[in-house]
Amino acid sequence: MNPTSLSLLDRLKAARPDASDWNRLQGIYLPLIERWLGRVPGLGDESADLAQEVLVVVFREIPRFDRRLEGSFRAWLRKVTINRIRNYCRKRHRRPAAGLDPTGGFLERLSDPNGDLAREWDRDHDKHVVQKLLALVQPAVSPSTWAAFQRFAVDGIPAARVSEELGLSENAVILAKSRVLKRLKEEAGELLW
Repeated sequence: MNPTSLSLLDRLKAARPDASDWNRLQGIYLPLIERWLGRVPGLGDESADLAQEVLVVVFREIPRFDRRLEGSFRAWLRKVTINRIRNYCRKRHRRPAAGLDPTGGFLERLSDPNGDLAREWDRDHDKHVVQKLLALVQPAVSPSTWAAFQRFAVDGIPAARVSEELGLSENAVILAKSRVLKRLKEEAGELLW
């Protein structure tokens, strides 16, 4: 298989610790993890350190990640994040009273895969990751392909109108969308599905 067609996750499973793809993963996920940790009651200033701890676990465990066993990557990342928060809370509150949740029920709600908070995590994850991946894909396509993709696929402008605006054939507009989506899927791999 051509290495350039491997997704980021597949490349990371075989990557050396100093590989640039680790920086790419951190660039994609650190802001998302920090944003969610910022929502956890009681973490305060500790959220940045905790986000780094989450990434350390992800970096350590990603070579063993198997979608068939773990479920989606975003669900696995949510579990890793929740477990790091729980470990932090256990250490911080050495012996909390039975049933006391220092996060005010936030972790319990985030843990429920069918709950509103977990579904919000999924939506936020997908939106965030798609935006980050699109930014990575954009430099790899021509400006005209990107403009056609943006207007047709993202803005929802009909292909005929985009064709007129950009001086391209309708077929070229449709192919631009297809090319960019293909690159996005190649890069995303299991990160989104």
